Amino acid sequence: MTIPTNRKQPLVCLLVFLILLPSCSTSILITSYPSGANVFANGEYIGETPVRHWDAEPSGSLLDVRIEKDGFEDLTANIEKTGRVNFMALMFCWLLFPLAWLGKYPSSFYGRLSPVSEGYSPLRVEVQTRESLGSNIFVVALENTPCHGSSNTTVLEAALGIRLMEKFRVLERQALHVVSSEQQRSLTGLHDESSIVDAGKLAGAKGVVLVSQLCDQKSTITSLRFVDCESGALHWAVLAENQNMDDIIRELFHHLSS
Repeated sequence: MTIPTNRKQPLVCLLVFLILLPSCSTSILITSYPSGANVFANGEYIGETPVRHWDAEPSGSLLDVRIEKDGFEDLTANIEKTGRVNFMALMFCWLLFPLAWLGKYPSSFYGRLSPVSEGYSPLRVEVQTRESLGSNIFVVALENTPCHGSSNTTVLEAALGIRLMEKFRVLERQALHVVSSEQQRSLTGLHDESSIVDAGKLAGAKGVVLVSQLCDQKSTITSLRFVDCESGALHWAVLAENQNMDDIIRELFHHLSS
C-alpha cells in the first residue's frame, strides 16, 4: 500500500516563506553632510551615505551607527527601534522572530560631520547681502575641468541653474548669448568676466552667477560667485573641495535663509 504524497508542497511552502520573510525586517535611511561618508552599523561596514540599513532586530534594540569621512571627526549614534504594530509581521513572522513585529526604526537619520581642524573647511560660504533672493540671474560656467566626471560646461550650467531655481529666477542662457553676439563675442569665447556682467545687465539680469570647477592635486575645487550686474559687487561666494552640487547648494541656501 502506497501513500500518495504531494512533492510540490515543500517547494510551495519554501516559496511562501521567502516571500513573507522580508515583512519581518525594518529599515532606516542614513544620510550625512557631506555625503559619501563611510557608514558602519553595529561594527559592520554597510556602504557610503546615503545608504539604507535593514535588519529584523526586536523592539528596544539599539543600532550602533558610526559615520567616518577623511578630514572630519567620526560621528556615532545609537538609534533605538521603537514600538509599532506591523500586521504582516504579526501574522507571518512571530514563529521566527517573536518580537520582530513590535519594533520599527525612525524613517531616516541625518548626521552633520564636523571638520577635524577648525581652521579648515571643505565647504565655505560667505554672504554679503541677501537682497538678490528672487532676482533675475544668469548662470555662466567659466571652466569645467573636474578630476572626475563630465567636463561639459553646458552640463555644469544646467546642473547649477536647476538647483538655483528654488531661490532665484534663472534666465535662459540664450538671452545672454544674443547680447554677447551683439558685442561680437561667441558663447564659448565669453570668458571676460566684466563682459559677462555687462551682457547680463543689458539682458535685464540683477546678477550673474559665475561657476568654475578645476582639478587641483587630485581634489575638485568648485567656485560660485554672484556678481551684481549694476555695481559689480559680490553678493555671495562659495568655495568647495570635493563636494557634490547638492551639498553645495544646500549649504548656500542655509546661509541665505539664516
